[in-house]
Amino acid sequence: MGVPIFGINIPAPKVRINASLLEKYADLYRGIRDRKDTVSWRTLITSIRELLGDDSPDFKKVSRRFHLKGGKLIKSLVAKTYLEPLIPEIEYAVGIRGALGRGGSDLDFLLLNGRHFPEPILWTLADFAKSRGKRVAVVNPVGHYNDGQTRVVGPFKYFRRIKKLVILASTQSKLGGSISVLSNVIKLLRDNDLAMRTDSVEVVIPMFGGSRGHRFGQSQEVGYEVMEAGFNAQMLSLITVDILARLKKEIGKTPSIRFSSVDIHNGEYPAHTFNEVGLTFLSINASMVLAKGIINLINEKRIKAPLKLVACDAGAVPRTQSLARDILFDSQGISESLQIIYVEKKRAGAGVVKDAEIDKIEEWRAKNKNIQIKNVKVPGKPDFKNTIIAYSDDMIDTGGTAEKDLKFISSFYPNASLKIFVATHPIFSKGFGVLKRIGADAYILGNTLSWDALSDIKGVEVVDFAEAIYRFIQNHDNINYHAHFKNRRRSRSKKNLFKNKDQT
Repeated sequence: MGVPIFGINIPAPKVRINASLLEKYADLYRGIRDRKDTVSWRTLITSIRELLGDDSPDFKKVSRRFHLKGGKLIKSLVAKTYLEPLIPEIEYAVGIRGALGRGGSDLDFLLLNGRHFPEPILWTLADFAKSRGKRVAVVNPVGHYNDGQTRVVGPFKYFRRIKKLVILASTQSKLGGSISVLSNVIKLLRDNDLAMRTDSVEVVIPMFGGSRGHRFGQSQEVGYEVMEAGFNAQMLSLITVDILARLKKEIGKTPSIRFSSVDIHNGEYPAHTFNEVGLTFLSINASMVLAKGIINLINEKRIKAPLKLVACDAGAVPRTQSLARDILFDSQGISESLQIIYVEKKRAGAGVVKDAEIDKIEEWRAKNKNIQIKNVKVPGKPDFKNTIIAYSDDMIDTGGTAEKDLKFISSFYPNASLKIFVATHPIFSKGFGVLKRIGADAYILGNTLSWDALSDIKGVEVVDFAEAIYRFIQNHDNINYHAHFKNRRRSRSKKNLFKNKDQT
């Protein structure tokens, strides 16, 4: 550990650097470790060249006489970071040759940021993979020109096999996402050296822009509509197909590639667009993480009461059933049984609910490694017994539907000890004020979209989907849980739904 400089805990470089460049060294050291505004690959390389005395870092390799010094500088800069496994690639990019700039162990995961600024889930995924003994590297290829225009630059040469290349980015522009930026990061696969060394590619889009519950139904007089989800998927799929065709022609091989999103709202869009050109798009099941959030909350509150999960409409059935399964089979399970309340909604039009009623109630009971299901009578009048209500949805935006649904369910169970609202995607286009209006006692929200200060709000718990994404990536035979439950929706069967707890 060197001597701290600038009065902060930045070790002094282990090689001599011009005094006028010490501030640049400190900025680079901090930028490599800044998870919110991580230094881009291009800035990393050009800054190292400058620190080694290069006056034209975009065009000149470092002088041979600085190769040994450069190797020491790079090691000190990236020590104990996710760039450390890529030291040979960094040395090569800087211009160091010979004994340096070679070698390197295979990577289990190479993660690439696919948006203007990395989102937290990129880093928590890297952390989770590393905690499982995987060799992980993270690169931010997304930088900017002086006028703010995006500039995407990734490593050109690699010295190891990459088992899984993960490109991760939500696409919401309000929070730094961009379908254009993501498309350009995917184009890095055109680097033949990268493609030849990569076994499989996962493009993970935690929140897919344009998939927010769109329904057809507006009159033609309003206008001819082009669906954003379909357009975004078309952009990504056509670019990818072109890349794969070129790679097949040039190097004779292509890595396997698939696209995914966490708890996608619409099973048809964007999957249909990808499938049309032979690409795979799957929905990542987030219920395991959300179930742990519910269990931890109930244990923390020390409330002993029956749990009732609410499936707010037909589309929520697979999510709610998956959540029920994960709660019942969790190692810290709070109960051997729970109830699922199925709400039937009558719609006057797209997004307009005319009426709602409880269609049925099922009791799910875990017995050995099976789940047994039986129908329960729908209460004809309010049930005043203590209970815990957990209402889940794929997203929370303005909160209007959630407010109505929670009031509707509360009219049947007015003495609920705890009302929990669970949502995968925290959109909040009108701010966090909707949380007060909904009226839940606690909120468990996913981190597919990252809002500053959301987790600081009393009663709000933000859960991390890194584990769910990791398990999905590790299992290439992972099935789409929406499709898995498709034929089970609104089933009145009393047979065992799951044979064992390891099934998806």
